Amino acid sequence: MSRTPLITAHSGCEGTPDNSIDSIRTGIALRADCVEVDVRTDASGTLRLSHDEIGDETGLVTLREAFALIRESGIKINCDLKEYGALPKVLALAEECGILRDQLIFSGCVDPKLLEAHPEAAARSLIFLNSEELVRDLTGNGDLRRRDQCAFLLAHTRLAAERFHRLGAEALNAPYGNMTDELIGALRAEGVPLSLWTLNDEAVLREFMIKDLLNITTRLPSAALRIRKTAEST
Repeated sequence: MSRTPLITAHSGCEGTPDNSIDSIRTGIALRADCVEVDVRTDASGTLRLSHDEIGDETGLVTLREAFALIRESGIKINCDLKEYGALPKVLALAEECGILRDQLIFSGCVDPKLLEAHPEAAARSLIFLNSEELVRDLTGNGDLRRRDQCAFLLAHTRLAAERFHRLGAEALNAPYGNMTDELIGALRAEGVPLSLWTLNDEAVLREFMIKDLLNITTRLPSAALRIRKTAEST
């Protein structure tokens, strides 16, 4: 029997502003399993929620504020890193803020070589390793289109799985669009759990809800949770 996935409320879920307190509170109120935020460092070194580079913007939510909400709620937070090198800073802040290992997920700009050099990162957090980072690490080519990345993973599934497991990653994080049933099955056979993003259509959510995924990230967590409940009862 296929498992039903965790549901992550994407930043800006349910029409709220991206990377806002309102977005986090909405995900918590809906009882999503996880909320996602984008993380960058401002000029002063403060970790803030932002998808784009931080210029002179004021009023951006700090990651410390987000962690305070997450600690109180007890759910997970996916820190989608938008710059390399931020992971150790986020880990340190999470420890300071009392965020537990199984509450803290990293995705985005997570360099496999950094994980290799610092295995404690996977011991203190859950790594949802982006597929493009894994493919770049294995090929040395960071410019492959998503379709070509998936083709590489299908042709070299065992190699990719071996590297994935050595890094201590929890899931392979990938865009759902080019993830065929053949590739999903091949990765599953090698023991690689999948986290797919960003599924924002109810028909697509129904299709992927039964594909034995570890996680689904969506801007429509209310619909995803309803569809999951239906899938669990059938």
